[in-house]
Amino acid sequence: MFANFLCDLDASLPEDIRPTQGLRILEYEIADVEIGGHKCEVDVQLWDASGDEMYSSYWPVFRKNTDGVVFVYSQEDDYGVRKLDLMYNYFVTQPNLSPRACLACAMQSDEVFAKLSSTFSKVSKIVVNLDAQGEKVKQDFTKYVTSVVNTMTNK
Repeated sequence: MFANFLCDLDASLPEDIRPTQGLRILEYEIADVEIGGHKCEVDVQLWDASGDEMYSSYWPVFRKNTDGVVFVYSQEDDYGVRKLDLMYNYFVTQPNLSPRACLACAMQSDEVFAKLSSTFSKVSKIVVNLDAQGEKVKQDFTKYVTSVVNTMTNK
């Protein structure tokens, strides 16, 4: 649902949010992004990958040639939040990806329970409330993509 929203695929929000099963690859463009002092269009390939352990055998494929990692989680799911540390280790620490190439997206809920561990202290974080702040979420995500692309071009 979050990936669909970012890619402008579905403007309506579903009643129940379900985790991704396996992998979906979405492609879209972000216009007027400033890269190296020039405005340009950025092609984004967003891999919407499941964090479910039943798909962990596919994680090496998901991780290969990754430029950035977005962690999407529910603040109400204590187990899921704890599992993010394992995923951070696999997708960020092991391949030596910079924490600046990461974004943690907490899906807004009426009740907030879980907090990220200190592992995420250097990772940018946003709260995602698509009903009330959809445009702000897109702006925050565009800033994240811009940061990742600028980091890639300065290597």
